[in-house]
Parts: sequence; C-alpha cells; structure tokens
Amino acid sequence: MDILEEYKRLAEHRRRDLEQTGHDQSGMHLLRSLKVVSDLQTIHNYLHDLIEQVNFVKPDIHTKIRVDDLGSLEDLKQRDYFLITEKSENRERVCCHFTLSNDSKLELEVKDTPETKEELELLTAQGLLVNYTSRSPLKVSIHGHIPVSVEFESDFEAATIQVSISNFSRLVTEHYALNVETIDDALLNDIGNFILRNDTKLMDVLVEDSHGISIIQRLPKTDDEHPKTEEMDISRLRSLFNRENRLYLTYHNKIRDLGSKTPGIILGRSKDCDLMVISDLASRHHAQLVYRKGKFVLIDQSTNGTFVKAQGGKEVYVQQEETPLSGSGFISLGKAVTVDNEHLIYYSCQ
Repeated sequence: MDILEEYKRLAEHRRRDLEQTGHDQSGMHLLRSLKVVSDLQTIHNYLHDLIEQVNFVKPDIHTKIRVDDLGSLEDLKQRDYFLITEKSENRERVCCHFTLSNDSKLELEVKDTPETKEELELLTAQGLLVNYTSRSPLKVSIHGHIPVSVEFESDFEAATIQVSISNFSRLVTEHYALNVETIDDALLNDIGNFILRNDTKLMDVLVEDSHGISIIQRLPKTDDEHPKTEEMDISRLRSLFNRENRLYLTYHNKIRDLGSKTPGIILGRSKDCDLMVISDLASRHHAQLVYRKGKFVLIDQSTNGTFVKAQGGKEVYVQQEETPLSGSGFISLGKAVTVDNEHLIYYSCQ
C-alpha cells in the first residue's frame, strides 16, 4: 500500500471513530473540510491547465488601473502568469499571479505633505516604481509594473473558500467568500474569463466577507494562533510531504522557480544560465540564487554588481557579496532599479 492510500485509510478510520464516540458534529466538520480540499484541488487543476495554454498563446490583454484619487495608469499589458500553491499546517491556498506593466508613466504634480509621502510609499509597497521628477513644483512619475493575484484559500471552520483579489482594477485587496457547493464547470469557466478580463458572472457568485476591501494584505497567522484539532488533521494528511519554500522569478515572458529542496540557479547573460538576462551590463554568470538556513540568498559574482529592491524597502547593492531575499520585489543585474530599466526581474518568496 502506498503512503497516500495508507493515510486515506487512516483518515477513514478516524472519521468512523468520531461518529462512534458521539462527535458527529466533528465528523461532519471533517467531511466539509475534505470537500474544501477537494474543491481547491479542482480549482488548482483548472488554473494549471489554463495558465499553461495562456502562456503559450500570449493573448494581447490591455487594461488600466486606478491609483486612488491621483489618476489612472493607462494601457497596461497583462502578462507573465504563474501559479502558486501552498499546503501548510492549517491552510491550503491556490494563487494565480500575473503582472500589469507598460513603459508609459503617470506624471503627477503632488503636494509636499506627510499624507502625500505616505500615499506614495503605499504605492511603492504595492509594486509601483515612484520617482520624483521635479522639486518645484513637486512632481512624481509612477511607472506601472504591478503584481496582481487572484487567491483561493481554505476556511475549514466555515467550510468555504476565501477569495482575495489584489490589484485587479484598483490598488486594493478585495475579500470574498465562495460556497463550495457552487464549484462546477460553469464556475471554473467564469474564473478563467475573469482572469482574462472577459465577460463573466463570477462576481455574482462571490459573497463579500467580513474583511471587505483593504489596502494591505491579510497578515499571516502567528505561531500562537493554534488551529483547531480538525484543521490540523486535514492539513497534516495533505501536507506531510509537501513542505517546501519556493522562490519565483519573472523576467519578460520567462518564469523560473527555485525550491528549498532543489539546487541553486544561475542568473546571467550566458545561454547556459537557468535564467538568461539579455543585458550588456550583465556578466555571463552574474549571480547565483540558493536556499540556505531558511532563507533564499542572492550571491553576486559579477563585475557590475546586483541591485535588489524589496517592495516597500530600500534598494540594496551587492558586488562579490550576498544578500537575503524576502517578500517580493525586483532584482536588477548591473543597473539600479529604475522605471526605464527593461531588464528588471520580479521575485516572490513563498
């Protein structure tokens, strides 16, 4: 008997034990949780196949995004789709990521106030590049390279799937709930049409949850937030052999990933690099990315050095040195992270 079948057998025994000892409600909760897991797997399989085809066909999708009360970034191109899955101790998550980007800039004259500075810092944290172009009057340019996500996350307690949509049409995160009883082929098609900005009925199915709309992402659960026993049981059955951190890289139309259990990858100008960056400032084997002591680390081995800018953080320059990566942001080989840099690498640690 293989390990998956063995654990299915153990789960069935546990369900029967719960029913026989009078914990019918816990048993039903376990069954509802299994339904959530099954539906998330269905969504994952659909999105996996969709993204594979979309990245091959490369549809020409253009849109705009509202930047609060400052204006809109126009003619943004949607591209670079990839899928992230997470199976942790008390949750499962499937997230479709892509980017909105363009060479055009939104030029604005702003007030020199603490409120304006805070708002511009928020835009930077959301993935935009903000540069001051004039001090008198105070003007800024906002360049669009915006990470977008449509995320499906388990809620075992409510037996629903939580849906978070970030930066899709405006720079906010919208939170919804999805009843698992509604998962069918028609809904999967609506999800696909929504992601590709076609006519869809998805928003008629989603129910806004208590989080409503927020500017910042939900914070991850802390160590002292212990999941309920049934949640632990479900997740352990599904994630015992899947605990692996991953680093995702997006450069033009190329997507690469590095796992915590796999060898490092090389960035550079040479064709034998794992991610080839066609830049005159990049060395043939410019930098290496490895996983070490619980962190992804960038090791520069180049002539011109490497620039790393985490979203919401300061730019870091390394040459013949190394620096850890966290969260998400940009890597640039041999040139600062600026709005006119066409060789930016977007990274995301998961």
